[in-house]
Amino acid sequence: MSMGVVVITPGWVAGEHISAFVENEHTHIAAIVAFSDAQKKRAAEYSKKFECRVTDNLEDALAMSEVEIATVCSINCFHFEHTLAALKAGKHTITEKPLAMKASEVEVLAATAAEKKLITMAGHIVRYFPAVAGLKKMVERGDIGQVYHVEADYWHQLTPGWKSKAETAGSAMLMGGIHALDLVRHMIGEEVGVERVSAIYSGPHRRRDFSYPPNVSALISFEGGRTARVGVSVEAAMPYTFHLQVNGTEGAIRQQGIHAPNLYPDEKGFVQQSGGFPDDWNVACHPFKDEIDDFIDSVRAGKPNQLDFSRAKATYDLLFDIEHAAATNTIIKPRCGRGDLCMPY
Repeated sequence: MSMGVVVITPGWVAGEHISAFVENEHTHIAAIVAFSDAQKKRAAEYSKKFECRVTDNLEDALAMSEVEIATVCSINCFHFEHTLAALKAGKHTITEKPLAMKASEVEVLAATAAEKKLITMAGHIVRYFPAVAGLKKMVERGDIGQVYHVEADYWHQLTPGWKSKAETAGSAMLMGGIHALDLVRHMIGEEVGVERVSAIYSGPHRRRDFSYPPNVSALISFEGGRTARVGVSVEAAMPYTFHLQVNGTEGAIRQQGIHAPNLYPDEKGFVQQSGGFPDDWNVACHPFKDEIDDFIDSVRAGKPNQLDFSRAKATYDLLFDIEHAAATNTIIKPRCGRGDLCMPY
C-alpha cells in the first residue's frame, strides 16, 4: 500500500521532494501544509497536479490516517518546531538541513525519534551526488590508503532576505557550511572521534544585509592524528563552488578526480570520475530522487539510514562547537564534554 506524505511548506526545495516522492511507487503526496499566501498559491498548483489536500493546520494534516511520512521543507527557524510536531505525531520524517538551530534542539529531535522508534533522515544531499558516492566507495576500498586530511568548502552568494538574517537562517555554517562539514566527516570516517576544534569568523565585508558573520574557517583534529579544514563563505563574489580535497597515504582526491597510482598506474594526474558533483547551486540539479528513495527504503525496511537523526547529531554537535570556538576565540575539546573550553596550546 502506498504511504501518504505530508509536505510541510512548499518552498523551492519542496518541489524536488514532491517530485521524488511522486516518482517512488511506494509513496504519494497526501497533503501540503502552507501558511503564507505565497505558500498557499504554490500549494494550490501542486494540489491540482497531484490531487492532494492543502491546509494551513499542521496538526490536522499530521492527524490524517493515510499520512505515514512527513517532509519538512520550511525555512531554518521553523525546522525544529515542525520536525518535533511530526515526530510526536508518529511520522517517519526527513528534514531539510539544518535539523535545528541549537544543539539542544537537535538532541531533542534525536531523542524523540528514538523514543518513538521512527525512521528519520537529515537532508544532507551532497552525499548522494554520484561522483561523491563513487569516491566514498574508493576511500572505503583503500584506493588512496588511509585518509589523514580532508578539506571541504562551501562558497556561495546567498540571496538577501531570510537567508541573511540570524533569527531566520541561523548562521553561515547552518546555511551552507553544514554540507562541507558533513562531507568531511563522511570521508574521514564517522566513527573517528573529534579531539580539538578551533575556528574564526569574519565579516560581513561586502554584504551589509547579513546579521551574522558570513565567513567561517575551522580546523579540526581527529583521533589518530587525522585533521580537517572546513570553510564557508555565503557572501562570496564568485560563482558557486563546492571544494573537496582528501589526502591519503597512497593517493588523493581533488573535487571529483582521484590520484591513485595503485589503481591507475599509468596516470600521473587526477582521473576524473563520472557522475554529478555538487558544483551547481540549483537544487533542480541535485540528486533528491536518490536521497528520497534511500529514505523510503529505510522506512520500508524499518532500519536506520546513514543520515538518521541519531547519527547526524554528531555532525551538528561539531558544527555548534565550531561556532562556539569562533565566537569565543578558544580551542574546544569535545571529548571533554560538548562545549567544554580548553586553553590554547
